[in-house]
Amino acid sequence: MLQRWVVTLFCCSVIYITLFYQLGNLAFMGADEPRYARIGEEMNLRHSYVTPTLNFRPWLEKPPLLFWLEAGSFKLFGVHEWSARLPVALLGLLTLLVVGWFASYLAGGRAGVLAVLVLCTSSLFFVFARAASTDMPLAAAFTTAMVCAFQAWRSNRIIWSAGSGLALGLAVLAKGPVALVLFVGVFLFCCLLLQKIVWRWHQIACGALVFLVCTIPWFWLVWMENGYSFVSTFLINHHLARFVTDIHHHSQPLWYFPVVIVIGFFPWICFLGSAVLRAWRSGSHLLHEDHSDQLFLWLWVLVPLVFFSFSQSKLAGYVLPIFPPLAILVAIEWDHYLKGDTLTFRIMRSQLTVLSVMAFLVVGTLMWFFYSTYRTPVLGILLILPISAGMVRAWVEFRKKHSVEVFLSLVAAMTLFAALAFWKVAPVLDDYHSARDICRVAVPLISQREPLILYRYFHHSAHYYAAYQTTQESVVRLEDLHRYFLEQPQSDYYILTQEEGWEELQELNPELIRQNGNLYLVRLVSKTG
Repeated sequence: MLQRWVVTLFCCSVIYITLFYQLGNLAFMGADEPRYARIGEEMNLRHSYVTPTLNFRPWLEKPPLLFWLEAGSFKLFGVHEWSARLPVALLGLLTLLVVGWFASYLAGGRAGVLAVLVLCTSSLFFVFARAASTDMPLAAAFTTAMVCAFQAWRSNRIIWSAGSGLALGLAVLAKGPVALVLFVGVFLFCCLLLQKIVWRWHQIACGALVFLVCTIPWFWLVWMENGYSFVSTFLINHHLARFVTDIHHHSQPLWYFPVVIVIGFFPWICFLGSAVLRAWRSGSHLLHEDHSDQLFLWLWVLVPLVFFSFSQSKLAGYVLPIFPPLAILVAIEWDHYLKGDTLTFRIMRSQLTVLSVMAFLVVGTLMWFFYSTYRTPVLGILLILPISAGMVRAWVEFRKKHSVEVFLSLVAAMTLFAALAFWKVAPVLDDYHSARDICRVAVPLISQREPLILYRYFHHSAHYYAAYQTTQESVVRLEDLHRYFLEQPQSDYYILTQEEGWEELQELNPELIRQNGNLYLVRLVSKTG
């Protein structure tokens, strides 16, 4: 009983640190977080929850699930970075619980605990579990749909197919029809390889009915409000065109996602070796009903990976839905190792050696990155300490044949890495990758009629934190800035720019009001004023 409580407390501590610790310490980053938070705010302000709006104009690029969750969180807790991210972090927790339960079902309780710890200490997972974007809502709903669908297959119970249909509907409301494509793709290959239909017809009918009841109302209402504009923006531009063209300028090579997985699933990616070898040795046995769980997990990984690799638009978060099955596969291998399985034991040394090489590269990259980008090598040293210490401890315990301690050393290393990143590194990232602090200085000085001028700089966080009292686009040339002065006469102009723009403005005798990282807030006095 005491051991169970210790394990529970340890797991809760790891989950809290990776998912919830310092949740609001980082400003909204990237293009998505500030826009999505604003959409959630406007839903509350307008008391309208069908058509998402950005700056009170229809914004039809994504479905509404995240915006609904953010709007509810804002209503309960107020508008903060942490309240925007709280629903996403809770969905990350839901994903961990579903993965832990499913791994326990497949391989026993210890495998369930291992799967939870592997997944929540995978860097890509805990980064997106703390980001107010649509990737984690999709991953959470899709994971639930896949697990329910597998249970419907194994048990032939209609309740599981209904649960799968509901979860799949929520996945579509999280990010669009891509969830349906991936779900059908995985089970289509399952049926083809096993040469059988894994669901009974009444299960298919029930799951489809629940799916349609979940999704049709919003699609119908938003189409009624926006007509063809919704079809052209949502379905054609941001789904079909995003897949077949580079219209949104996110083109990456075919090997992009394997690299993302290697980095984002560090350090656990190194322990997939024995899982791959086990699947290879199983060969045609994977096509037997007795091994269908392994086939299902590998198809869950491979179908989305291949699908997204052939997309012309690639972003790291796209492959987040394959991290739950990867975590389960690795957890099952660790469970084999802890039981003394000879196959896993023989290659464990090789896997740890590969991990050591990867850790050395990660340490070197972090040191170089923080020195070259932020001129703060101390932060790089701070981040590499838990990784280095974790690897040394893992090798010491491996030589002592303490297999549990090897695993816990790696979990502790990644947990401490996450804690230091969210505690100490986040403020530095704010200064360089978000306009939050500098816009808070600018807001009392600007208005809708006299907006903040973005000169040679564009970032959605500037729009958000300046309450959209900014120029819509960046002014990119000095002559365009002079033209703006002539067209918009004011006594003072407030400009937000970066270092290159600051140097160009020197001929205009600017007054520096605030500098944060590589951002400069300056004031120009009108010559006519």
